[in-house]
Amino acid sequence: MKLFLVSVLLAAGLLILIILLDMLMGVDPSKVVWKAINPFRVIEPAEMVIILIFVSVFLIDSFITYRKQKKAPKKQS
Repeated sequence: MKLFLVSVLLAAGLLILIILLDMLMGVDPSKVVWKAINPFRVIEPAEMVIILIFVSVFLIDSFITYRKQKKAPKKQS
């Protein structure tokens, strides 16, 4: 529960920081909130490729770990 609360507080703090920085730069307030909530709308194509590579590496690594655990002999007690 403590980990969840800390995660939520950090996310909220960073979201507030993003909104305040965009407002200081002079962005329209209605667009500021939309940009903060939906970051994929303002992302560059190269950044999208990097995100997809990271996600695919994570999924492949998770699948390999799952297969290794499944094939490992089980200890009988």
